[in-house]
Amino acid sequence: MDVKTKIISQFIKDLSFENPKGPFPFAKKDDRPSISVTVDVKANATSSENLYESILSIHVSATHQDNSVFLIDLVYQGVFEIENLTDDIKEPYLLVECPRILFPFARRIIYDLHADGGLPPLLLDTVNFAELYKKRKDKNEIN
Repeated sequence: MDVKTKIISQFIKDLSFENPKGPFPFAKKDDRPSISVTVDVKANATSSENLYESILSIHVSATHQDNSVFLIDLVYQGVFEIENLTDDIKEPYLLVECPRILFPFARRIIYDLHADGGLPPLLLDTVNFAELYKKRKDKNEIN
């Protein structure tokens, strides 16, 4: 049987943006900050049959000469109706496929927020959610 996925809803669950110095740290193009990106994924079953939540957390921070330049924390959630999801593939499906669907929307939010803060464009690299899942599984961070 084929797994059938339908997005019921997707939304910003939590968002924080700190830009203490505005665009001024970028006055010199050769003077780039160090940017760090952390991505985490969680998933939950809901009380309704075939409905699942996938929660994508993205933390982006930049420093320059040990000073904070900006900080973005985004928690983006999707509610999915998934049919024919068997127990043997449930965990990887919810922690790989669902965040893969959500990521482009979360990336656009971060891009727009960064630009609206007066900062140069910031386009996050794509995330290999299968690799992220495997690393977490190897570390026994998930069941």
